[in-house]
Amino acid sequence: MSSSIAMLGTNGVCDASMHAQATRDDARSSVFGRHCALGTHQPFPDQQTKSFKETKPCRESELYKDPDAHSKPDSRKETEPSFYSEEVDRFAALDQQPVTLHHLLETCAPPLTRSKLLANAQFLARERPVRYAKRVKLFQRLPYIVNLNPHIHNVYQAYYANFIESQGFSRVENMEDEHKFISMLARQSKLLLDIMPQIARGFYECRHYFRPDDRRRFLDQLIKMRIGLRLLTSQHIALYDQFHAKTTVSAPTKHAVLADPTHRHQGIIDNQLHVTDMVHICAQSVQAMCDMTFGDSPSFIVDGQTDVVFRYIPSHLDYMLTELLKNAFCASLKSVQDTENEIPPVIITVSKGDSRVAIRVRDQGGGIPSQIHDQVFDYSFTTTKHTSFDDPDNVVPSDGSNCVADANVISGLGFGLPMTKIYAEYFGGMLNIVSLEGYGCDAFLELPSIKLNRTPTIQI
Repeated sequence: MSSSIAMLGTNGVCDASMHAQATRDDARSSVFGRHCALGTHQPFPDQQTKSFKETKPCRESELYKDPDAHSKPDSRKETEPSFYSEEVDRFAALDQQPVTLHHLLETCAPPLTRSKLLANAQFLARERPVRYAKRVKLFQRLPYIVNLNPHIHNVYQAYYANFIESQGFSRVENMEDEHKFISMLARQSKLLLDIMPQIARGFYECRHYFRPDDRRRFLDQLIKMRIGLRLLTSQHIALYDQFHAKTTVSAPTKHAVLADPTHRHQGIIDNQLHVTDMVHICAQSVQAMCDMTFGDSPSFIVDGQTDVVFRYIPSHLDYMLTELLKNAFCASLKSVQDTENEIPPVIITVSKGDSRVAIRVRDQGGGIPSQIHDQVFDYSFTTTKHTSFDDPDNVVPSDGSNCVADANVISGLGFGLPMTKIYAEYFGGMLNIVSLEGYGCDAFLELPSIKLNRTPTIQI
């Protein structure tokens, strides 16, 4: 072997070294190709050239830091998004305007006038770029290796694009501006409609690079920011539609006012939401999903105070009920799998106190094993053996914007319960899961009725 080394000589050593360096450069270039759209052109840290399996979970101190604090971004064309942007930094440094639920309800209180609509549009036009910039910065603080994930990268690009467009639309002074503004809101909302499936897939693939607490902290913050901005945006679009669909011109004043005398809906808020009707809609939808997925479905019973009506956002309740019922229906089906026993029914009980509505979803699906009970609210945790992410062509449901139509996957995502908990707590509600191992589960959903005098401090 020594003679072989001797024959290699100086030139041979140089050739081997050059070949090894070229191989490393090619490997790094392939990684840069995926990340160039983020605008970074920094040297790739040597410690990150390890295979994904060899990479250890990031420490908390590494979670919220820039990928390479000592590197400066290359100058690029103005039309190409840059990972580091002075405009993003400038808007992200601005304070987010605190919007209480009390203020939101006052804004949409009847009569809905043109001046109210324009004032709300002007506020939203100022607020959107600030909130998008803060969301962009949230992604920029992720570990570098996580931002390389194509699904997370796609979400980042969508948020960045919306920031750029929102930044250029800062004033709404008349109804012509308002019409253009509404078109932009609708377009941007459609662009972001299905980002939660990408977030879920991306974080499932990157789950080894986060400790559970770090992952939960990021996703909790992202989802709360998303709920808040979607709520403000959807509310304004709904008010705009209601203003144009139900306005008349008063002869004495010549001012447009809301013509609907019942005022059942104020934007996306339903002032007379019938809980039992919503339960039936969601349960029948989940039954249909079970029939398509498993070929059978359990029956359901609605009892308690079945005439309960309260003030809430239907799309939020729709999402929470659908997720809880999916878990209950799946557990009930699996409890009789490979047996001749009948599928036990799922029982939904509704009640109302002084200012809160409670919904209990009870199943006899065997309960949650004690060793995993504390993990049911962890993101990407699922008891389903084959998740939706194992199929790259599978599309997972979104975050409740159109959950009945999107619910083509019955289980296995690991995002349903943690997101349901965030939705429940957003307006001061709560979600608790009580398990009787070997028998079944009770999911208790408690929600406040949205009222001016009872929700003054909740910020959106």
